[in-house]
Amino acid sequence: MDIMEMDNGYILDSSNLLDLERVYEKDKIKQLQDDRSAIQKKTFTKWINTYLIKVGQTIEDLYMDLQDGNKLITLLEILTGDRLPRERGKMRFHKLQNVENCLAFLKRKNIKLVNIRNDDIVDGNPKLILGLIWTIILNFEISHDPESQASAKANLIDWAKRACRGYKGVEVRNFTTSFKNGMAFNAIIHRFRPDIIDYEKLIPENAEENLENAFSVAEEELGIPRLLDVEDFLIDELDEKSIMTYLSAFNRMYSKVPTEEELAIKMYSDRINSDAKKLLTWLKTNIDRLEKRIYKMEPELFEKYKEDLQHLKEEELPNKLELKEFLADCYKNIESAEAEDSLTTDVTMDKLNHYWDAFERCLADKEACVQNESDRISAQNELADKIQEKADE
Repeated sequence: MDIMEMDNGYILDSSNLLDLERVYEKDKIKQLQDDRSAIQKKTFTKWINTYLIKVGQTIEDLYMDLQDGNKLITLLEILTGDRLPRERGKMRFHKLQNVENCLAFLKRKNIKLVNIRNDDIVDGNPKLILGLIWTIILNFEISHDPESQASAKANLIDWAKRACRGYKGVEVRNFTTSFKNGMAFNAIIHRFRPDIIDYEKLIPENAEENLENAFSVAEEELGIPRLLDVEDFLIDELDEKSIMTYLSAFNRMYSKVPTEEELAIKMYSDRINSDAKKLLTWLKTNIDRLEKRIYKMEPELFEKYKEDLQHLKEEELPNKLELKEFLADCYKNIESAEAEDSLTTDVTMDKLNHYWDAFERCLADKEACVQNESDRISAQNELADKIQEKADE
């Protein structure tokens, strides 16, 4: 038997070392479980609040705030549109009955509940409360159909794979390590909204920056709540359920992954819409400017106005005319039989032509006004000069 004497005089043999290793492994496993439970608790709390906030409610402590069953009933009513019976009292009996109403409702929806009783929720059992909320998320958020719960995970991972296909630095194989450096989250956002993510600037090694970028862009630009935080990805083993919960929000928003051709069409359509809106805004702004009176304007202001009008006509107008002609060609493509079902525009060509004609009329009228005002000022100056000459004689 191998024997080792420690500095403190404690004697270790091989059996002692084996026991220490087992204790260490148990402690490590427990720590990992605690980490995942803490992340789940936070994520599930945020997820519940995204629904409860619709009726002016929230929860703070997942284990405490569901004990009376009232907010659990409210959550299920929001998710399903159904009405559940509710006890209004505050005694333990009322709490147990409320939770039982929830569990019975889920069972009627053919949702399996494994070893979850009403007293487990009322007594604040962390493990079983997490289990119950995960069951609700899986059935109403991820699968959208209790009958197809078994394939929910497979469908979600398949959707994520298709969304990330072709992106460098991303290979989706699971809901944990595949998302650890944040590239997959950014790829999913870029797939559907390439205008809000500069994917080429992302570096796989900068995991924390990538994660923060994806979470903040999703929240600010897409309205997807930040259910996860960067620090949730700094532990050894990520929580699969929390990541699935967060991903389901993207899946609900963009359930259909576009093909490369569909993406190209969308980008083409987006560009047309963007250019058309900019041209329309430019036309409206300059129509308003041209409709302002210039009669008897101060000489210095009038000269500045003439310079601006000349710049508008000689510098801005040619560029806008070129854009208008480009858009006219684009609209012809949209009206073609091949494209009319795929492309949509917010601003019609008829509307652009209407405002363009109005702009040209205003410009012509204003040029005439400027010329008349120039003639008036010239005549006024000539008369003043003559009067001055006579005064000087």
